Amino acid sequence: MAEPGKTPVGARREALRFARDARRLATRHRRRLGKVREDIENAASEVESAAAAEDNELLSGALQRLDGLWDEHLAFSRKGLLREYAEAVLVAVAVALLLRGFVVDSFTIPSGSMVPTLVVGDHIFVSKLAYGLRIPFTDVHLARFGAPRRGDVIVFASPREGAGEYVKRVVGLPGDVIEIREQVLHVNGVPQPRTPGGDYAYEERSESSGAWSTDNCRIFRESLARGSVARPASELPADVEATWQAAAAAGVGTHSVLQCRRTRLSAREGPFEVVKLRHVFVLGDNRDRSADSRSAGGWQVPVDSIRGRATVVWWSFGRGGTWPSADGGVRLERLFKPVE
Repeated sequence: MAEPGKTPVGARREALRFARDARRLATRHRRRLGKVREDIENAASEVESAAAAEDNELLSGALQRLDGLWDEHLAFSRKGLLREYAEAVLVAVAVALLLRGFVVDSFTIPSGSMVPTLVVGDHIFVSKLAYGLRIPFTDVHLARFGAPRRGDVIVFASPREGAGEYVKRVVGLPGDVIEIREQVLHVNGVPQPRTPGGDYAYEERSESSGAWSTDNCRIFRESLARGSVARPASELPADVEATWQAAAAAGVGTHSVLQCRRTRLSAREGPFEVVKLRHVFVLGDNRDRSADSRSAGGWQVPVDSIRGRATVVWWSFGRGGTWPSADGGVRLERLFKPVE
């Protein structure tokens, strides 16, 4: 307990805070207060001196004088709790809108075209600053920081439909010719290496009936050369390998792809049209069940239509989760998983 006549520590702390707030407001509104500001400063000093002296009687009188000045001259600055809460909410909303408009956005995976990298029910963060600064809700860029690289997972506005956004992987850059031979991706005639990773149980939901079915597919680890891929000097294995190694010197992006159909001997898709300037060619990682740049004879994504690069899975809910049930629950193992 506090000694008789002495001010408790908590009361002194509140008194000093009151004096500090009075000084701050008096300084902020000095033009409006005029000479009254000096009276408020003196009253605040009396409160601080009484608190330092730990004298209840002196502190009570000083607080009454400062409180009277506050009520008479600073009452206009008081804010109700509701107003403070509303202002805090408005500031938070404004910051969120700015972040979403210029820095980062969220995208929900609606289909299985990117399995196994992304599954239905994943929520991903999309970096809007990956390739430049754009005016929100437009395709107008204020600045450009770089260009998509082979292997990037991007979110883009559909170039073939009036609305809708999609997520796919960039495999072709301007000047590239994309072709798939016996399920192996070729860039300018150079195969991008991949290694088998065994079987993968893939679950697909029927859009018509809503029923789930399971298919046993094969999973591969594919490596995409980040650098410019030239045409090899010949089709000899040594020349092809040397060309890939030269492109891989600028970096290699490695990720998983899924194949659910059997490989057919000599089966080909493409070669597709040369990727145009300021365009990219995209594929889904679920190669046999993806509507991508191979569809309808081939199409490409304008760079100005790219909304950003997928970076991380920040939330995942759906089939295979742990809570509240396996048919619809949180997938803990996918939370905060980087997008390869």
